[in-house]
Amino acid sequence: MKKLLLLMLLGLSFSYSQNTDDKLMALKLHNEARADVGSPALVWSVKLEKEALNYAKVLARTNNFIHSSSRNGENLTTSLEWEENQGLRKYIYSQTPLYDASLGWYEEISDYKYSKVRKFRISFKKIGHYTQMVWSGTRQVGISSAVSKDGNVYVVARYYPAGNIIGQFPY
Repeated sequence: MKKLLLLMLLGLSFSYSQNTDDKLMALKLHNEARADVGSPALVWSVKLEKEALNYAKVLARTNNFIHSSSRNGENLTTSLEWEENQGLRKYIYSQTPLYDASLGWYEEISDYKYSKVRKFRISFKKIGHYTQMVWSGTRQVGISSAVSKDGNVYVVARYYPAGNIIGQFPY
């Protein structure tokens, strides 16, 4: 925790040392969601994890929450939780940011009605993270996170091959 405070005071972003349990839980959740719809299990890709980490660091450094130009599939999320005590913020960091992000993406299932993927429009119903998770043609995933100098946690997942192809069913 002292390292986190020092890095934040210096204005530097840092990445979590990705904990193996968190990776396994995130992968397991992805594969359970995929099994529910008959999509084959994903395997963890160290290459995709490194790409995800590099982009998470970019997001953390710039605090600019925008998708990359990667040709791989991509899910993003950001979260910042804190509690206030006498006007001071104490940041709360999950020990499982990859799993937490995956759970959030999976929860989009509640708004999903099975159909072909259409152009994504501004909508209150976001489903693209979920459909990428369960995309039947996707075979690999890598997920990582980084924290910005102001405490935002950015989680990036990369998928290969990419899903969410306009005009196709996800599974």
